Amino acid sequence: MLKKAIGGSLAAMLLAGMVLGTDALSYVTTACGNVREAVKSEITPEFELDRIRNEIDKLMPEIRQHMTVVAEQSVDVKDLQREIAKKDTKLASQRDAILALRADLSSSKDSFTYRHVSYSRGEVEADLANRFESFRNGEEALARDRQILAAQKQTLRANQKKLDSMLGRKQELAVHVSQLEARLKTIQASEAVNAIEVDDTKLSRVEGMIKDLNHALDVRESILETEGNVLGRIPVEEDSVDLHADVVSEVDQHFGLTADENVAEAAQSDSL
Repeated sequence: MLKKAIGGSLAAMLLAGMVLGTDALSYVTTACGNVREAVKSEITPEFELDRIRNEIDKLMPEIRQHMTVVAEQSVDVKDLQREIAKKDTKLASQRDAILALRADLSSSKDSFTYRHVSYSRGEVEADLANRFESFRNGEEALARDRQILAAQKQTLRANQKKLDSMLGRKQELAVHVSQLEARLKTIQASEAVNAIEVDDTKLSRVEGMIKDLNHALDVRESILETEGNVLGRIPVEEDSVDLHADVVSEVDQHFGLTADENVAEAAQSDSL
């Protein structure tokens, strides 16, 4: 099956090369780019968020491996510190014995007694030489161990710093993912609200019902006012109007008469 697929692909490439010539590679590259963009455009934000979470989860094996290295180095440092402490204590004891033998040899005695056993001066000198050689070898070994301990501590500090950085960056990524998730939920909620559609026909129908009801109420109010006028009710709601006063004012205004002229004309009319 795989051979057939490979053979078909090769045949298609050969055919494209024969038909398109030197432009075949350009066409293929453009087509692949268009397909890739089309696929990316179909990827939803929810899917992309899940993919980011998976990528963050893939970081954990590497972080755990680094944590194991740091833990092993920490144990090695503690073990070496204990060994150095033991060697230091042992060298201190050897130093005291060497100084004691040296103090004894500073005398002019030819023999020395230690724990009820007598030793000649030569035996004590030989023992002192052996002890001193062993002490110097122990000092050199202790110095090497301290150098190794310093190097291990430096490496441990570097790895611990790297581990802290990895954990901190992973935590930052988790915070960013939480922020993206909250933002996505807010957008989804807004989209859900915007997706709600109200039928304009129903809205228009309700608006028409309200308009009809207002019209009916206006008619009933008008009927009540008409019935009140027919029954001879006094229209206390309206201001009383003096029609004669209005006529006099209109005449005065029309002829340009003042109040004194009105009085004089009235007196003249009386004498006539």
